[in-house]
Amino acid sequence: MEIHQLTYFVAVAETGSFTRAAERCNVAQPSLSQQIIKLEKELGNPLFDRLGRKTVLTQAGQALLPRATHILAELQTIRRGLHGEIEAGQGTLVVGFIPTIAPFILPTIIQQFSRLFPQAALVVHEDLTEVLVSEIVAGKLDIAITSLPIHNKLIQTQELLTEPLLVASSRRYDIINRAVIQVRELDDFPFIALSEVHCLGEQVQSFCYQQDLDVNIVCHAAQLSTVGNCIALGLGVSLVPQAMANQDNSGQIIYRAIDDAAPQRKIAAAYHLRRTPSFLGRQLIDMVSAAYSHGQALTAG
Repeated sequence: MEIHQLTYFVAVAETGSFTRAAERCNVAQPSLSQQIIKLEKELGNPLFDRLGRKTVLTQAGQALLPRATHILAELQTIRRGLHGEIEAGQGTLVVGFIPTIAPFILPTIIQQFSRLFPQAALVVHEDLTEVLVSEIVAGKLDIAITSLPIHNKLIQTQELLTEPLLVASSRRYDIINRAVIQVRELDDFPFIALSEVHCLGEQVQSFCYQQDLDVNIVCHAAQLSTVGNCIALGLGVSLVPQAMANQDNSGQIIYRAIDDAAPQRKIAAAYHLRRTPSFLGRQLIDMVSAAYSHGQALTAG
């Protein structure tokens, strides 16, 4: 027994006509009649007596009608209830952030999400890209906010924006006083490198390799916050995300763009290839784009 069969049955009972029922249900009459016949065979009883142009319920049809009407009404209630819960933002969203993104936008995202969807639960995992991808594949995460590329056939990505990487330096080095910074000048200063376990560290290393730089690495840091602290102490310079510059109000670090090259990273939302982001998921993705773009010269993806 299928829902559309009950829908057709009720339509025939209420209109007294297979033709009018087919018009109401927006289906061809032969298709509707075939489904009624299948329903009668499944129930083992005829549901209608065909009296010329008039169609009336049999005893079995009379017994089925209130039950079918109740089932269809309950289905409508379920549909309205689900739609209402979705629109109200109810449910749980489990999202991942990589450590080189989370510090700059996550507090804002949590605050905004809680304000807009007070009936929803937001669960956040902060970890490396490799771990977040594994959790998406395992069904433990709904969405991850990370950077590209991601090499996994089960992961679907939605590119959100492109974020520049800036030269960060304390006032100890005269690089900040130069009107234009050329990429080769990075070789002239001690360099603070982020560990390659982070995708950002790998991206910076790749950029230096592509530009044939021979930077003098004086420190390999495990966290971006450590990179920032080392720069502030005058231990060296580094390449950092623009979001870090936008969040830094200390006045201890100066940020400059490179004139003849464009180091950057692409920020994306990642989710399972066979899963569609939920209403809450789509809202969070929009929040991330807005949080990144606010006050920043970013290029939309």
